[in-house]
Parts: sequence; C-alpha cells; structure tokens
Amino acid sequence: MNNNNNDGYCFDSLSPCHKVPTIIKAMHEEERTRNRKQGIERYIEEIKNWEYAYCADCRQIRFSSELEATPEGVRCSKCKGYRVEAPGWIVCPHHKDSTVKCARAGKGIVKLEQGAVCEEHCNFRLS
Repeated sequence: MNNNNNDGYCFDSLSPCHKVPTIIKAMHEEERTRNRKQGIERYIEEIKNWEYAYCADCRQIRFSSELEATPEGVRCSKCKGYRVEAPGWIVCPHHKDSTVKCARAGKGIVKLEQGAVCEEHCNFRLS
C-alpha cells in the first residue's frame, strides 16, 4: 500500500479492501448463474438437434421427448441417468447405400467376411 491517502484501498485499486471479497463473490455467483443458463439452453439445443439418443444406463433408444436438459447435462427422463450417447451419421447395414442418423452412432456395426452387420438389432428407423 502507498501512504499517499490510499490507506483504505488495496494495491492502489479503485475499490476498498473490505469490499473486494464481497464484490468478487457476487461476480462469481452471477457468472455461475449465467453459465448454468447457457448450459441448460445449450443442452436443450442439443436435444433438438439429436432428435433421439441412446441411454446407456437403461439400454434404450430415447426420443427427444424422453430426454431432459439439466445444468449437469442431458439425461434420460425415465431412469434419470446421464450416460446418454449422441447419435451419429453412419452408413447403416440395414439401409445399404444411404447415410442415416444412428442412435448408437454405429457402435454396433461389425465387419464380417460377407459384409457389415449391426449387432444392435434395434431396427431403428426401418420402414
């Protein structure tokens, strides 16, 4: 501290020493609230983009109406588990020449001598 009438201020700053922790605490709380809102909004947007996902906890494909956005992430509304896998675009063995959005992102596809086969047997999006 300098001795030129700045006795009530820390490090020649504009804020008094006794107010700094309170101001910083309020700023951190405001930032946490802002990040929490951004997180939930981000997860809501992810759910809309996904349309459906795979819940590894209950081992089921869940549509967007069965998913919830929380500050911690996307969770299954049935089992409340957070191990939700995002879908991915793949060439599905069931659809042959087309690219589809697979709820498992192709994790069940195995290449055999006679071609690729999906072991998931979900028949998801088959007509």
